[in-house]
Order: sequence, then C-alpha cells, then structure tokens
Amino acid sequence: MHKITLLILFICTTIKAQPPLMELHSNGFDPVEVSIPSIPVDLFIKATDTWAYEYNRLKSPVDVTTVTANTITISAYKKNAFYYRNRGEAFFYKIRYTITITFHVNSYTLEFKVGDIYTDGDVLVEYKLPDYFTSSGKLKDGYNMLDESLQKTVNDIVNSHYNFIIKYQ
Repeated sequence: MHKITLLILFICTTIKAQPPLMELHSNGFDPVEVSIPSIPVDLFIKATDTWAYEYNRLKSPVDVTTVTANTITISAYKKNAFYYRNRGEAFFYKIRYTITITFHVNSYTLEFKVGDIYTDGDVLVEYKLPDYFTSSGKLKDGYNMLDESLQKTVNDIVNSHYNFIIKYQ
C-alpha cells in the first residue's frame, strides 16, 4: 500500500512539472516559471552548474557566476544560434547569452538574455536583438526565419537544462 501511495505521489508531481517554453518578443525573451519536483536548493545549484559545463563542454567556454544561496548565472556562446534568409541567401549568427536561474521550493525562474551577436566568422555585429524588429514588434523585412530559428535554439538550451534537472534527482 505504501508503494502505491509513493507511486501516485511521484506521478502527480511529474505531471505537474512541465518543460519551459520561451517565446521571442522584440525585446527578447520573457522570464518563465518552471515547476519541478521538490529538490534541495544546494543540489539544484550543483546540478545546474554541472549541466552548464556538460552542455558547453565541446561547444564553447562557459562562465558560471553569481552563485548565491538560490541563484546562479551562466554565460556562454551558441554557434548557429539563429539564421535568417534574405533573397534566398541564408546568414548564420552566433550569440553570447546569459541565463539567470532563481530557485524556489518546487520551481525555478529562468531568464534568458541574448547579449552580443556575431557573424559566422566571429565578427561582432552592431545590431542587438531589438534592432531586428520594428517599433510595433514585428520582424523587419529581410529577416525571414530569424525569430523561429532563435526561438528553437533557446528552447533547446532551456529544455536541456530542464531535462538534466529532472533526471539529476
């Protein structure tokens, strides 16, 4: 009987935990609140730190900073983070991003910020993310697929973290 109760509790907690979904707006990504099963804060911070180095191990250098009792900040680069098509030609870009994660008892808040943008040849671009959008928040002409490709990349990154945390327990 005790095992059945534990199984039901586990299923209910797992159903409640949903992976994050980041949506791109002209000013970047809004923070998301992510539900997870209960985990001690020190274990969550350690797991997030481990994920940051594992995820970026062969891709790019990573900086883990601002580690407090319940917050951790990660900065890294993502090659081919987004692309856009203009007149049939594809242009690929690398980004420097920062993730700030604040842990709560059964959830965490994740903020994803796109910092610098680089060409495929590692040349810093003068544009920042809002520069690709009109003042009304629509993607400017000539930047087809930028929003979809960047949103996919960001969701891949934050879902990798989520899956790592869920399996780490």
